[in-house]
Amino acid sequence: MSEDIDEVGAELRRAVVRLYSRFRSERVEGEVADAALLVLIVLDKQGRMSLSDLAETARVTLGSMSQTVRRLEQLAYVTKSRGTEDRRKVLFTLTDQGRAASMASRRHRRDWLNSRLAELTAAERDDIARVAPLLLRIADS
Repeated sequence: MSEDIDEVGAELRRAVVRLYSRFRSERVEGEVADAALLVLIVLDKQGRMSLSDLAETARVTLGSMSQTVRRLEQLAYVTKSRGTEDRRKVLFTLTDQGRAASMASRRHRRDWLNSRLAELTAAERDDIARVAPLLLRIADS
């Protein structure tokens, strides 16, 4: 049983790493780095957020997130403002330009993946649809 788990784990790691690497290489011209793209996507989905909340979501240090957000501000992809309840709190908001950059990147990657899926048989796509929730469960545990 342990050998079976090791073999499945090895194949899964290899597949996930290769797919993730390929997915990351699919970029729109002029696209921001992955860390910055994550911030754009998170702000697009969740709205205004603090630096610490963004860092926690991305699982990076405050210093790293601060640099990422600063670059996004320079590109006019995000703006910062003071919190309404706590004026000491700085919140970051996606701009229309940032939303457009996020959408273009997501659309490009979605189209790339959909075209790869279209190359598979219906049975293979069914297999992926059946396994995807299991992979999410592993990722979220």
